[in-house]
Amino acid sequence: MSFKSKIITILVPVIIIILGFGFFKLMLATRNKTPDIEIKEHVWRVQQTQVKKQKLAPVITLYGKTETTELFNAAAPATSEVVQLLVKEGEFIEQGQLMLSLDPQDFEPLVMQAQAKVNELQASIRSEKIRHEINQLSLKNELKLLKLNEKALQRAEKIKRQKLGSISETEQAMQQVEKQRLAYNSMKFKVSEHEARMEQLQARLLQAEADLQKSRLAMQRSQIHAPFSGIVAKVNVSQGDRVNANEKLLSFYSMQQLDIRAKLPINILGDVQAALKRGERLRGTASNGGRHVAIRLVRLSGEAQASGVDAIFTIETPHATFRIGSIVVIRLQRSAQDGLMKVPYQAMYGMDRLYKIVDGRLHKIKVTTIGEAQLEHNDSDALPRLLVRSDELNSGDMILSTHLPNAVSGLKVQVVEQGRDQAGQ
Repeated sequence: MSFKSKIITILVPVIIIILGFGFFKLMLATRNKTPDIEIKEHVWRVQQTQVKKQKLAPVITLYGKTETTELFNAAAPATSEVVQLLVKEGEFIEQGQLMLSLDPQDFEPLVMQAQAKVNELQASIRSEKIRHEINQLSLKNELKLLKLNEKALQRAEKIKRQKLGSISETEQAMQQVEKQRLAYNSMKFKVSEHEARMEQLQARLLQAEADLQKSRLAMQRSQIHAPFSGIVAKVNVSQGDRVNANEKLLSFYSMQQLDIRAKLPINILGDVQAALKRGERLRGTASNGGRHVAIRLVRLSGEAQASGVDAIFTIETPHATFRIGSIVVIRLQRSAQDGLMKVPYQAMYGMDRLYKIVDGRLHKIKVTTIGEAQLEHNDSDALPRLLVRSDELNSGDMILSTHLPNAVSGLKVQVVEQGRDQAGQ
């Protein structure tokens, strides 16, 4: 190969590389330039609520159970048989209505036996009085005979001294005196023990009369009448059952004496006790199955537990239809407090924080939850709200009322009202 051919063989690849590089530079210089990507911070569209510090009465929700102070438990006064059962569980009974009857044949012999014992003792007392009158007369006669025998003894001794009588006559007179003195003392003892015998008979008569009264009362209680108007809570027997003495037959309670017992949390116990001591009437409502009644806190239980203290409420709504044992929801209105603010439920994160909006950014605020706000009938905002207290909030501050799962301090937000940008209003 000639020298010229070798040079051409070397230059051709070099020229191709140079041309390719030049073409690449040309393409790079003439390409379309992509603008720089600008990363913008995401802005969350939220709603806000203005807070205002006021003197408000917080409401606390409790769960209670109805009970009664007038629960009538009827028991069998003696062993007998149920011959009539005229009521059923849950029925409303008027005062005086017959509910249950036991067999009277089981009680009549007891009454007759007790009456016979009373009659016997009354007759014994009359006999004792007659005996005492006779004994008193006999005592006088015995005394007269004793005096006559003593005079006879004196005459016998006088005759003996004059040696006109025998010794045996004197001794016989002395025996008659001693016999008569013994008879006199015996009668005197009978007269003196009259009072003790009367006390014994009177005591036995009192016991017999008490037994008679118990028998009559048992017979009276064998016919169970309603002592007041109310509801039959439970029936424990059936007609024809044989029951023992003191066996529970049925229970019955008044609808007018219902109370509600609920557990009061320890954290508000001090405020409630202070309010009761000041004479304040803490009222509220109790609801069960859509029924609402007015209630009032009347007292606190004398025994505390770790979970709280039982509060007893009386029902002020007349003709309330709650049944004992019913679980009710209580909304108790506490005493009014200064510096409280209403906030929506969705504004709260946990029970102790919310977010204030300052210059379009969130700021976490620590709060203390006091209770719920009392809903007013004329309040245009009918949504339930919480009452909170915080030194970091002032009247007029705006808080976040849209619940954001990713809410943190510093998060940028844009406030909207009713679907429109607040800045455009």
